[in-house]
Amino acid sequence: MPIENLQEHWRLHRRMNKKVWNNVERLRRIALNATSKQDILDALHPWRLSPLLTFNNTWSYILLALSVVLTGAATFYFYQTGLWLLFLWIIGFTAGCYAYLSIEQPEYIERVIQMLAHKTLQFQYDFKFNEFPPLGVDLNNPSYLLTLIKNQFDCFQQGRSDNEIIDFAGTTWQVNEDLYPVLLVHYIAITEVTLSDKNGNEYTKQIETQRWGACVFNMPNLAVVISNKNQNFPSYPVEWDSSDIGFNQQFYLAGQSEYELAKSLTPQRILALAEHLQDMRGCLMFHHQLNIMCYLSEQNIFKIKPPKKAITDISQLRGFLRTLQAPHYECMQKNLVALIPYFQNKNLLDKSKDDKVIPLQ
Repeated sequence: MPIENLQEHWRLHRRMNKKVWNNVERLRRIALNATSKQDILDALHPWRLSPLLTFNNTWSYILLALSVVLTGAATFYFYQTGLWLLFLWIIGFTAGCYAYLSIEQPEYIERVIQMLAHKTLQFQYDFKFNEFPPLGVDLNNPSYLLTLIKNQFDCFQQGRSDNEIIDFAGTTWQVNEDLYPVLLVHYIAITEVTLSDKNGNEYTKQIETQRWGACVFNMPNLAVVISNKNQNFPSYPVEWDSSDIGFNQQFYLAGQSEYELAKSLTPQRILALAEHLQDMRGCLMFHHQLNIMCYLSEQNIFKIKPPKKAITDISQLRGFLRTLQAPHYECMQKNLVALIPYFQNKNLLDKSKDDKVIPLQ
């Protein structure tokens, strides 16, 4: 019977979606319980159950279309028979509501995939969101520490209305045999401007400028800023040109005195900066008091390279996680790790093992 066939197709449709929901819940548990990237990959293979990661909403859309057709036909053919029209409207409306509510939304799958990718990202690059690197100080108040670092650097004061570090992560980079604590940051500069519409009425528009980067600790306090744009940093009022004409055409240099700039930026360091800051779209700032170097650029270091095609099953998800990459982070880390040895201070590294690297008072 046609009705029985339809019922069977509907039950199959619901069973398939239930299996997908079970997969989503299982993936969520994997993301919460995993302790390494390999844990995640091992949990995804072998899967043994249905590998589907896409909802089947075909019959829901068919039922929704039929309810619309039924309601429209009833209105057209039975508009003079009030009782029949009301009865068919109720049936069409009920069927339409049921069909709409039975449509499974793909964002639940996308959310758990993002959750797994986010966790894999941290394992792969060995950093932890919402945690500081080992700094040898009391980390019970992260908001205070973030505010302290933000207020100490001119590059975090580019917004005229507000400046916020909205996301951060802690890690450690190994440079030769030395370890450097690193704070990865996502910074937003907010500026409000007053504009006028075509009628002359004024309104306020909020402009957000996003930057991503890294604060590397145990670096010398050289009072130097290198930028690929001519920006104004109040703590570094002295502009300076190096002896390298090609470098001067590509970058802007500033500090607190020409003598200190000439002393700090040796020809060897200038060549290293030119080589390893080619991809920078922002600035590199050595603090004038703290032993911290801050790099900020337009590239989103937390952005994961998207899959080539939509993920529809567990096998594709595993392949995506296995080859997961954050290309901007890799590029930044590679360049800064290569640059650090040119500015390395062994005495500072030895001293930092006992001293605090940022003031708390």
